[in-house]
Amino acid sequence: MISPQEVTQAVVKTWRDNPDTISLNQTEGFIRQIIGWREYMRGVYWLKMPEFEKVNFFSHKNPLPGWYWTGETKMNCLKQSIKQSLDYAYAHHIQRLMITGNFALLAGVHPNDVDAWYLGIYIDAIQWVEITNTRGMSQYADGGAIATKPYTASANYIHKMSNYCDGCSYNYKEKTSENACPFNSLYWNFHDRNRAQLGNNPRLAMGYRLWDKMAPKEKAAILEKADCYLNQIESL
Repeated sequence: MISPQEVTQAVVKTWRDNPDTISLNQTEGFIRQIIGWREYMRGVYWLKMPEFEKVNFFSHKNPLPGWYWTGETKMNCLKQSIKQSLDYAYAHHIQRLMITGNFALLAGVHPNDVDAWYLGIYIDAIQWVEITNTRGMSQYADGGAIATKPYTASANYIHKMSNYCDGCSYNYKEKTSENACPFNSLYWNFHDRNRAQLGNNPRLAMGYRLWDKMAPKEKAAILEKADCYLNQIESL
């Protein structure tokens, strides 16, 4: 209801009127989000819909775990991010993209279920901005129309970006032990099973080189652990 031009002009005026309290980089960062990302997503929505809401590049079909609606999981990062979302209808970008979205992608959840959750949870989730971020950027269900690679990460990334791992039942350093963080085996499992679609992506080359250097026995153990976690996903 408010044009991006009106917003950006108001921001620039506020910065110019308050140079001692508002920095140039703050102002630029905010404006880039408005005209460089939000308007880009709006353009994609009008260009790609209604076909966009049906794309499913990886043919994912698993249901969203029930604990996405309760926060009752032993994975502390997901527990905290989901409960915050349920309580306040808000979550930080990293919580949305690299924790809740990342896990859903690694777990092969159907994009329809992911869309329904984000639309149902967040106060700012109007479809034109939600579906392009969720089905496009987060789930890569569009096959790269928006993002140049899937936004996937193992537990080490979450550890670096948060303090969630310190209070978790799972060990972020482990891949295959009894209490190994599910993000680790699911990360490698995702990239292994989708190599036909992703193997030639230059932004993923380093990850695939690391995977190829692992001993066959270690790779088999990681994939077996991932299958175990996927089969008992409701109890993680």
